Amino acid sequence: MLRATFATAAFSALMLLAQPAAAIDLLIDGVPLPPDASVASTAQTQPPLQRQWSGVWVGAWGGSIKHILLVESVAEDGTTRVIYSVGDNPFLGIRRTWNRHNAKVTEHRLTIAEAGFSATYEISDDGTLKATYARGNFRAQATMARTDLAALTSPGAVVHWTRGQSELLPTELVEDGVPVRLEVVLFKPPGEGPFPLAVINHGSTGNGNNPALFTETWFDVGIADFLNERGWIVAFPQRRGRGKSDGKYDEGFSPERPKGYTCEADVSLAGGERALHDIGAAISALKRRPDVAASRILIGGQSRGGVLSVAYSGAHPEQIFAVINFVGGWVGDACPIAKTINQTLFQQGARFKRPTLWLYGRNDPMYSISHSRENFAAFQKAGGQGVFLEFDALGGYGHGVINHRQLWSAPIRDYLGSLAEDEHK
Repeated sequence: MLRATFATAAFSALMLLAQPAAAIDLLIDGVPLPPDASVASTAQTQPPLQRQWSGVWVGAWGGSIKHILLVESVAEDGTTRVIYSVGDNPFLGIRRTWNRHNAKVTEHRLTIAEAGFSATYEISDDGTLKATYARGNFRAQATMARTDLAALTSPGAVVHWTRGQSELLPTELVEDGVPVRLEVVLFKPPGEGPFPLAVINHGSTGNGNNPALFTETWFDVGIADFLNERGWIVAFPQRRGRGKSDGKYDEGFSPERPKGYTCEADVSLAGGERALHDIGAAISALKRRPDVAASRILIGGQSRGGVLSVAYSGAHPEQIFAVINFVGGWVGDACPIAKTINQTLFQQGARFKRPTLWLYGRNDPMYSISHSRENFAAFQKAGGQGVFLEFDALGGYGHGVINHRQLWSAPIRDYLGSLAEDEHK
């Protein structure tokens, strides 16, 4: 499960860049710009750096915070004036804001640097930006696409904040006699395909007592980019009642639903089985796509999505190529019977007779390292195979390992490489 405390510990730092949007601001799909915003001139009389950097880019920090960067002017010495704006994110408790900043540019890099933080944008040949935000140990990434300001501000403009495209999958699920469609966010690598499929599963919604969070669509650009670079098409399915998916979100709630998730074993585990059924339905639909190869699947996930990925691999070992578990668990270890609930689900994965990869952070407020190591030991005792890695918490938040590519990129690269070698032996 993922607590909204991460917002104050990490993503809220992004907001220190900006000030509240005024009522007269332009709104671009919920992201504000000042009404006098204008892009730097590209006339031949302007400095070369201004002609290079003049423009407006859109993206999303971590895939979840909509962001606009607009370059208003560039001096010959590289001193630059920019507008930095972000949109609302109720899951993280963030409200839309904008501000003007001084920045510095070179031919390929723009940097906003102020006391305690920096935002850096590397420009590529196709005009996209690879952006990184840093404050202390906290990092967030975004891929920014160049766009036209007039088109961006036109009525009814459709903004593609990330490369990921949201679709509604028709599935075999039926609820109250009505067919259920599941939202999936797809990130495709270059080329025509078909591509091997990676399915990355989301976690919970904190304590489960805020219905406004159920409709937030989850995906992670960092893991999508990493796997796209290695040829995988990456799918982030949203289970019933989550994101834009049809149906009721019903993954282990207490009898008094407004109180959130329950610690009762039977109800909680029934919610886990429902979630596994949804993942199976999404995978069946994804496998019918012409851009998905008829090969074994990489499955992974964050928090609840991590334990579900392990459990799913045990139920469908012939279907799965690899399993990547980011800080997985079903209920936090504050629950008196968390050990029973979590280990029951993890042990279901023991029928998958290939190595799995478990990635955990110290100082996780949901799952202590000792609790997670006990879960891994129970998984191994049941016959499961894998490697358990733990990392120093960045920014003091161990549940956010997936947000820090520098922690997991080498272990995942080596893990997938070893499995590929075994396939060819």
